[in-house]
Amino acid sequence: MRRHLLTGGFALLRRAVQPSARLAVRDATELALPGWTPLLRAFASLPQHTELTMPALSPTMAQGNLVTWSIKEGQEVAPGDAIAEVETDKATMTWENQDDGFVAKLLVPEGAQGIEVGAPVAILVEEQGDIAAFKDYAGPSSSQAGGGGSAGQGEAAAGRAPAVSGPTSYRLGPAARMLLSGSGLSPGDVTPTGPHGIVTKGDVLAALASGQAPRAASTATEGTEPAAKPAGKEGTEAAATAPAAKEAAKPASSAPAPAQDPAPASGRRRKTRGGHTDVPNSQIRRIIAARLSESKSTIPHLYLSADVDMDAVAALRAGLKTQGLKLSVNDFVVKAAAGALAAVPAANAHWDVEGARAVRDPGVDIAIAVATEAGLITPIVRGADAKSLPAVAEEVRELAARARRNRLKPEEFQGGSFSISNLGMYGIDSFSAIINPPQACIMAVGASRTVTVMGADGALATKSVMRVTLSADHRVYDGEIASDLLAAFKANLEAPFKLLL
Repeated sequence: MRRHLLTGGFALLRRAVQPSARLAVRDATELALPGWTPLLRAFASLPQHTELTMPALSPTMAQGNLVTWSIKEGQEVAPGDAIAEVETDKATMTWENQDDGFVAKLLVPEGAQGIEVGAPVAILVEEQGDIAAFKDYAGPSSSQAGGGGSAGQGEAAAGRAPAVSGPTSYRLGPAARMLLSGSGLSPGDVTPTGPHGIVTKGDVLAALASGQAPRAASTATEGTEPAAKPAGKEGTEAAATAPAAKEAAKPASSAPAPAQDPAPASGRRRKTRGGHTDVPNSQIRRIIAARLSESKSTIPHLYLSADVDMDAVAALRAGLKTQGLKLSVNDFVVKAAAGALAAVPAANAHWDVEGARAVRDPGVDIAIAVATEAGLITPIVRGADAKSLPAVAEEVRELAARARRNRLKPEEFQGGSFSISNLGMYGIDSFSAIINPPQACIMAVGASRTVTVMGADGALATKSVMRVTLSADHRVYDGEIASDLLAAFKANLEAPFKLLL
């Protein structure tokens, strides 16, 4: 366990005091050094303990929501015990303990939102008798916990949006400029962390992930006109809506403002203004919004569609069902796509931003889009081309069920070389999906529909067709690669018996 070794620190502080000062120092807490006295006194009065801090349960996690505690104060814990359920930027996951000890204090309540990775959330002690010393312990103050961090970080940890300060002219990186243009935010809505006050791409993504609203929009919502007209696309939209806004504002001066719903106890803001209601967003949905905004604004999307004859699949499914094997259309789609990627290896690749080149992926790993209450998640069938169709079907069902229960492991939804989004079961004929970076392609699958065709003999007949649309990264895919992939996929589904081999 990490220990607070104060003895050495006290000795260093004593040596730092000049002998001529003739200070009678009985312990380090008597040193009149600004900011040190309360901190040292607090640590000196507490038994040895370990701070449990919010862990990074996914590589891209910067904040987490503590859904429920699995422990309680006074409880003895061992390595492997569940500490809490944490909502990350990907899913709700179980946080497991790594130390032996007793839970002395829980520093944050269940339902706490936006806890920064590394922020203290609980205290463990080695001896049960030390628990009482933390009865009234509230955790480090904002000045202590910040450890030299900015005031904005302290405000964020307390659940308040940090105030934006700085010059009126902003320095932007190219990627940040592109993200801002597509997000509706202005540089003033983002806290810069780059050298010399440069707004970086990461700063914009962090603002989007935190649910930052544009300043102008917030001002207008409260009934106050912004001080300056926004420029570019936002300026055009604002100019178009300005007359309506002014008309709506006329009677407002004589009428009282509508009452707002009180914030719920959980801390999530839910406000009703005029004709709309602000509904709180989950951590996962905020990250999805940021990532897809980045994808749509930075990746050149290439779209291709094809109709696939599904009569052979329908006949094979009916025959297998009589033998007790139930396979869905989606199972055939996943297996057919895996076979097509193996046949066209240039399509099984992603774009390396740093190297500015296409890199082929070593395995055919198919990500399946699954809708959950918290948002969309993509569990992955790894090595799908080497697995049998029944094995793929079983794995897809098992992964989807655990995804809906928020029980996926990080390695089961991170990575992948290709994505499939199927809305056919909702009656959607066709649609275009947004690429899920770092992947380079996603296939949108529509519903099967009956069409009338003319046969070779001139007679009319009907058949079932399904439309699929590829959204491909044009830096990785050109028209030929995308066409070859669609042709291979179409051939696999129109002769589905070979998918059973």
